[in-house]
Amino acid sequence: MTLRSRIYVSLFSIIVISFVATGIVATLDHYEHDITYNEERITEKENSIRASLDYLLLQNGGFIDADSISMLLGDKVCELSEVNDLFITIYDLNGRYLVSMNTDTAESLKIPMQLNEDLTRRIISETKTKAIILPSETHASQNLAYWCFFNDYGKPLALVGMLYEKKDVEKVKLWNFMQEIGKTFIVLFIVAAGLAFLITRDFTRSLSKLSDSINHLKLGRKNEPLKWKSNDEIGQLIQEYNSMLFQLEASADKLAQQERETAWREMAQQVAHEIKNPLTPMKLRLQHLQRSWQDHPEEFQTRLNDFVQSMTDQIDTLSHIAGEFSNFAKMPQSKNERLNLQDLVKSVMTTFENENQTISFYQNASEQAFIYGDKSQVIRVLNNLVTNAIQSIPTDRQKKISLGLRFSKNHVVIKISDNGSGISPEISKRIFMPNFTTRSTGSGLGLAMVKSIVTQMNGNVAFRTQVGNGSSFFVILPLDQKA
Repeated sequence: MTLRSRIYVSLFSIIVISFVATGIVATLDHYEHDITYNEERITEKENSIRASLDYLLLQNGGFIDADSISMLLGDKVCELSEVNDLFITIYDLNGRYLVSMNTDTAESLKIPMQLNEDLTRRIISETKTKAIILPSETHASQNLAYWCFFNDYGKPLALVGMLYEKKDVEKVKLWNFMQEIGKTFIVLFIVAAGLAFLITRDFTRSLSKLSDSINHLKLGRKNEPLKWKSNDEIGQLIQEYNSMLFQLEASADKLAQQERETAWREMAQQVAHEIKNPLTPMKLRLQHLQRSWQDHPEEFQTRLNDFVQSMTDQIDTLSHIAGEFSNFAKMPQSKNERLNLQDLVKSVMTTFENENQTISFYQNASEQAFIYGDKSQVIRVLNNLVTNAIQSIPTDRQKKISLGLRFSKNHVVIKISDNGSGISPEISKRIFMPNFTTRSTGSGLGLAMVKSIVTQMNGNVAFRTQVGNGSSFFVILPLDQKA
């Protein structure tokens, strides 16, 4: 439900509730008036009949013989019933029916022919000044009033019963009142609808404008502040929006600057990491060549040729990275070509070979494996994985690294295994995350870079580890099927 609809519903609900509350109060008030009216009316009827009977008593010298009551009161009861439009009954002092205007009518009106003993005793003892009024057992709109008729000497002569029909005189007044007030509330409905429309039109228009501005708010471009003429609640809300808009733009500029600085720092870290990886094996390889010249001069030429080829590949990779970094500080763009995977693996192996570590190679088939990718990036993947394998082996343990190729119909799996310390479950969950490293000198970009390069080649990287016994990393790459 929209805000405008809620305002309409709220206003109309208040009017409806007011109408209902007014009706309830009016009904209760008229009901009380009805009760008061009928109580007063029945008292008036009672007093009138009492006065008539007292006058009859006065005419007879203030005394009536019990045997003459039926005869004397018979005509008087008929007269009083006609004058007061009531049905009056006379009972003896034992509560037995004596006379009324019409006996058949008494039976049809369910007038009691015999009053019970308790009621008879109460009437004689309690009704000298006021009658006992009881509800009719047959009609909810009727009451029965009883009192005792005494002579001038205070001696009870007979019991008088009066059937009173309650009048709903206020019901018509209530209906007329509700009709009039209903017309008033209909006018209020129409006026409220007009006021609600005028109020909500300006109110919701401004909120809609504010909502549209928020929906079209974009970082990195100029956002126009809102204008509002009045200094009311909406004006204050728009002022807060404009203030937050200026703060947001300032924060966006600051965030963009921080992001650029962070990107440059991460780029510098990654490039430094990529350049640093080959330097240590190149240094070791150079020292190994020097010892070969001293210890085995007859093999020096062969080792020199291998060394030159290996160093050429590594230097080409470094030069390529440095050249690309200087070109707007971007990592090298892929220059894909058809590559002989066995040659690349053996070239990397010769880079890391020395007397402190043993690197073995195996494959499950004799044919050549060709992949399609960037030569320098594949070398960087292998360099990173072999370097990590060597660094995972404790210094007091003979370092054993194995590189293996396993072929399937469409893929080749490069397996690099070590006899290092393994990887704990906690580290395993984060091992490919950028900037995560367990070494104080590491940048944490190596394995993340490996994952990125292999993914770009439509491959995958996985590992299997056993804490204390070593790890194996698997690089799955698609074979290049083109001849």
